[in-house]
Amino acid sequence: MIPAAPKFRKVVLLLKNLESKDSDILSTIRIEHDDCAMIITGSYVIITEEENNNKIDTPASIKGKIYHLDEIDSYKLFKD
Repeated sequence: MIPAAPKFRKVVLLLKNLESKDSDILSTIRIEHDDCAMIITGSYVIITEEENNNKIDTPASIKGKIYHLDEIDSYKLFKD
């Protein structure tokens, strides 16, 4: 995870669906990230998740996703 980033139990993002056929109603796509860290920097949101952190023989790996703020309609953060 990013060392200084706040950690959350869950992050829910609602992304704008720009391919929607109805121009009056903006549809969204829901994406959830569990046990992750999130930071907002400049025009981007960076979310990182740790994988294989419960297995003793397998080293943990980190995967990350970068979203442009123009893509995001809203977000909700869940802490413990």
